[in-house]
Amino acid sequence: MAQVWIEIDDNENSGYFPVQTFEALGQPERGSSVVVDDVPGRDGPQEIVGWCSDNGGQPCDVAVILVGDSGSGQSRLVRGGDNGIRMRSAGDQTVWALAAAGQAGEPYILLSTAVGYRLT
Repeated sequence: MAQVWIEIDDNENSGYFPVQTFEALGQPERGSSVVVDDVPGRDGPQEIVGWCSDNGGQPCDVAVILVGDSGSGQSRLVRGGDNGIRMRSAGDQTVWALAAAGQAGEPYILLSTAVGYRLT
């Protein structure tokens, strides 16, 4: 059984997050960003990038993978770099930055398999 491990060291984007393990049910799809139709707690479609510690924090590739989730059966895991993921409203052209209004960082997100997404 393949597993996906996520552990995020303390950082300005998403804080510390202890080891989380998921059962991989497919192969990861990767891109420079992913647009998700519905993210819990956010209004409207969201663009998501990975966030890496390089040069004090910058966008990096993001991955989407189908995983087993004890609470929901199956979910789509959106994961990024060593500092988690960063998101903003789709279509927002503001430069990716920790201080940018309207952007938020998370260690990762789990989405229902019914939620639409497209990698870019």
